[in-house]
Order: sequence, then C-alpha cells, then structure tokens
Amino acid sequence: MATRQSVENLIEKANTYLSTAQEQLEITNRNGFEVDEAYSQSQQSLAEVEQEIQKMMDSANHQQRDQLHRLHLKVSNYMNDMVLDQIDLNKFE
Repeated sequence: MATRQSVENLIEKANTYLSTAQEQLEITNRNGFEVDEAYSQSQQSLAEVEQEIQKMMDSANHQQRDQLHRLHLKVSNYMNDMVLDQIDLNKFE
C-alpha cells in the first residue's frame, strides 16, 4: 500500500513539473513557438511523472487513487498541449 507521504511527495513533484510545463508553454507561445531544450526536458519530466503516477495507483487505496487520477488528468492535459504545439510547429515549417 502506498504511504500518505509517498503520495504527497509525488503530488508535490508533479505540481512542480506542471508549473514548469506551464512556464515553458507560455514562453514558447510568446516566442513564436520556438521549442528549445527546456521545453523538451519539461515534456520528458511530465512523461516520467505520469509513469510514476500509474505505478503508485497500483498500490494506492481508494482515496489516494482518486487524488492520483485527478493529478494524472492534469499531467496528461499539459502533455497533450505540448505535443499539439509541436505538431503545429512542424505543420508550418
């Protein structure tokens, strides 16, 4: 079973990555969709934390699973936004 502290640590880590992703999306949109290393690193961090969320859900109780599911939805949403921005960039090159 997942401990409360491990779930809280994962939520805090994910929120940090989400705020970084939000910053990168804003910077990229402001700079005319120029994707740089920080943008790519932010995407990779989100993908890694999404895998951690999936693993933690396997050992979580009902309440923790609910928290992790909501977190997973946020992470997925940001990942999708970042991928769609890259597709838009490639479309116009």
